[in-house]
Amino acid sequence: MFKFAFNPSRPAIRRGVAGFLVVCAGLTSRIAAPAPADWFPDPPALRHYVWSFQPCLGCVAYAAPPEWRRMVALAGLRTVRFFYSPDDNLGPAYSAAPDVIVLAPSALKLETCQLAFVIGHEIVHIAQRHFDEDANALSVYSGKPGDWTARGEDAMQLSEGNFGLALRVSHLWHAQEQEADWIGALLAAQASGCSIESGALAYFRQEIEAGGGVAAAHAPSLERIRQLLPFADSAKRLVELGAR
Repeated sequence: MFKFAFNPSRPAIRRGVAGFLVVCAGLTSRIAAPAPADWFPDPPALRHYVWSFQPCLGCVAYAAPPEWRRMVALAGLRTVRFFYSPDDNLGPAYSAAPDVIVLAPSALKLETCQLAFVIGHEIVHIAQRHFDEDANALSVYSGKPGDWTARGEDAMQLSEGNFGLALRVSHLWHAQEQEADWIGALLAAQASGCSIESGALAYFRQEIEAGGGVAAAHAPSLERIRQLLPFADSAKRLVELGAR
């Protein structure tokens, strides 16, 4: 959720980006991926980069509850590996390519529906292959040929220390965050019975009250709330569907 180049002190949902922080996973499953929910959008049609697994310091595997596993299935993913981090240096949660979500102590203190939204948001980053999208965009904006590397970390490192390049792709990061917000809220609705009001909106309103800053990869919390409101009725219908 977080573009690590800008404001590492913001207490928000965070998504680590290789080149600033490489926390990636590369083990694949031979189990066929489940069919996604009929309303879940198709991922972008672009190349798959190879990502290496570098576990975060002190992180341990975390057993996901059934509701989180259901969100993973609704997103059409084979699996997502969850880890628990002993500190909040990178915020409550972040995702890492291609299939890792890391939770910090503060995430587990959230209300159930707020946490469901946070997890749904990070699942969307993985399902929609935002890391591959970032690697591709950075390569293109750097003028690299399409086959210059197969490693995602190589592409992400292009932005290390290159603030101008990061600014050029910041519009993509904003679009990804908006996508993860509304689709993540709908995942939480169907899998966990959480309305947008009790999940996403409650999370962002809590953040406003806490006085957190705004990272360049994110719109202000009030703007994110405004963008989510049109999806409230859709979330209610998915809550009813999930309860059947």
